[in-house]
Amino acid sequence: MNTLILNVKGKNIDNFIHKLYSKKIDILKIKYINRNEIIIEIKYDDYKLIDNVLYETKVIKYKGIKRIKEIISNKKYFLISLLIGIIILLILTNTIYKVDIIYSGTKLRNTLKEELKKYGIKEYTFAKKFDELDSIKNQILIDYKDTLEWLMIERVGTKYIIRLEPRKINNIKENDEIYNVVSKKDAIIKKIEASSGEIIRNVNDYVKKGDIIISNNITLNDNIKSHISASGKIYGETWYKVSIEYPLNYYEEKETGNKKVTYNIKIFDRYIGLNPYKNKKIENQFILKSDLFDIGINKQIQKEIEIINYKLSYEKALEYAKKESRKKIQERLNEEEYIIDEKDLKCELKDSKIVVDMFYTVYEDITGYVKEVEYDISR
Repeated sequence: MNTLILNVKGKNIDNFIHKLYSKKIDILKIKYINRNEIIIEIKYDDYKLIDNVLYETKVIKYKGIKRIKEIISNKKYFLISLLIGIIILLILTNTIYKVDIIYSGTKLRNTLKEELKKYGIKEYTFAKKFDELDSIKNQILIDYKDTLEWLMIERVGTKYIIRLEPRKINNIKENDEIYNVVSKKDAIIKKIEASSGEIIRNVNDYVKKGDIIISNNITLNDNIKSHISASGKIYGETWYKVSIEYPLNYYEEKETGNKKVTYNIKIFDRYIGLNPYKNKKIENQFILKSDLFDIGINKQIQKEIEIINYKLSYEKALEYAKKESRKKIQERLNEEEYIIDEKDLKCELKDSKIVVDMFYTVYEDITGYVKEVEYDISR
């Protein structure tokens, strides 16, 4: 609703008020300055109905859309300059001036650089959003699944930093060298899948790290007839010991599912804006950021969290410790690997925590490769 605040002066000011009511003009607010002067707020459309002959009226200010229009009209040059400045700042702070690939290998580095250019990851282009970068990263990992193990594309200010880890498939190189398939750790063999070479060990055999399982020697009647680089996969039963310390005073931050998007201004280490939740996790995404000063306009995704804090019983702490221990093992296993068995080795209280030693029997890939010249296989 458009309204205005009016200063009215004149004798018999009460008559003026009665005239307004007689013309069905609503007085939204009224303030008496003295006997002959008042300040009132009325609707903008009612202003033309006021008789200004006997009374001196002066508009103090407008409110609503009219006020906004007035501000824009009076400060249009400043606002235009501000808008141009914001556009220039947006362009400057959202333009990428450098792409830094942190990897020493020239061939893979150049290949990745050209691949990134196909997706617009190059100098003097507008910066892409986090979701776009994540999608590009995932697609490159799919396209180069045999070359790249891990890839990260990170925007830092006005540059991209690319980090990568090349895939190492059992250390096999593309050359004519001869390899044996060996066990890469002490284990009991559970499965042998040979693609080439001769299997010289059996399922349920105990092997030590480095023992040959698939030989490059092809034999007939105990005589070596030829050599071929051995390849295959070996799965074995391996063993791990995991030590876990778990506090008896339990603390957990649990997301409630409530979240809100807010915008704020960051000035050094302070964020000025709305805080809808008392306890929350925050994801920051800069919309505007200065490279000279630690200031900018920031978008925040605030997720409400519930803080759970209480003292655990011995039994509950032991349960959580075992879960944490199992999680540590499972994190290093792929889809084909799994935990066969687990046992408690030691459980004791120490200060305000429980100390647990767990022993795990694991089914996992134990395949390793070594050059034939490193081993004497004439056993």
